[in-house]
Amino acid sequence: MAKRLKWKEYDYTVQLGPGNSWVYRPVIEVDIQSGQRRVPVLAMLDSGTDGTVLDASVAERLGIDYRQCQKVKLGGIGSVEGFLSTIELTVSDMKVKMDIPVVFAKDLPMEGLLGQRHFFQRFKVRFEKDINKFYLAAV
Repeated sequence: MAKRLKWKEYDYTVQLGPGNSWVYRPVIEVDIQSGQRRVPVLAMLDSGTDGTVLDASVAERLGIDYRQCQKVKLGGIGSVEGFLSTIELTVSDMKVKMDIPVVFAKDLPMEGLLGQRHFFQRFKVRFEKDINKFYLAAV
């Protein structure tokens, strides 16, 4: 018998987008921890992103020294340079914690992007854009 999933419903978040238009995005709050420091981060679920990418300002708040991290380049639309580190990511309202590698990059359009590798491997994700809702279930 297949395991029955417990789905958690979320509303899309309204944000100012390109051309000063309002856009609805699938954003959740996650806790990011490195060492003894923990910070809340608003991150968008992004099925077009391979891994998890966080703004470099999050690394600063966590006390992560980029000079001690491996430099990496992110591909996609354009190219972005960043640095690699491992953090603990917690989706608090689902009681899920995971230690994952992330890339920190400067000047992201938001604090974080949760991509296919790691995040989408730990959660089933269902988008219902027509009603501006999305759903997560831990697997």
